[in-house]
Amino acid sequence: MKGNIFYKAAYGLSKKSTLVEIISSLLVILFIYTGLNKMLDYHTFKFQLGRSPFVQPIAGFVAAILPTGELLVAFALIFKQTRLLGLFASLFLMALFTGYIYIMLHYSYDLPCSCGGVLAALSWKDHLIFNSGFTLLAMIGVILQSNINQNNINPTGFTRSKTTASS
Repeated sequence: MKGNIFYKAAYGLSKKSTLVEIISSLLVILFIYTGLNKMLDYHTFKFQLGRSPFVQPIAGFVAAILPTGELLVAFALIFKQTRLLGLFASLFLMALFTGYIYIMLHYSYDLPCSCGGVLAALSWKDHLIFNSGFTLLAMIGVILQSNINQNNINPTGFTRSKTTASS
């Protein structure tokens, strides 16, 4: 049975689905942690954003929108029907955060940290590495989930019927 081409195709897609589940779970944990942390310590988060030379003019808006956005992205990642959208949103946010950190490291005279909890203990260079890793994970998730969706294969690895039986 293991030599069967259909078995190999289903097994390969099952591994892809498992990897997407792991990536999505890591992103859910990250976005729930950071979103809730920003909400729970909103005043500090908003104050630190206001100190950033690049975000200062829109700090109030970003502080109000970002934590909710992170939680919405986490919510989208949980459900298979919205997972690809959540992965694209994760990729966008992580690329945005990574770019922001890169710009701050290279062009800012002051480096205020608006991260909370455990992430606040990271240096800016460590943040860049951490965020780059999660950006890469999100990108891999987008590619794998797109491939799964394109092949019209469900997460168990079995082909879905293209026609529906009518009663």
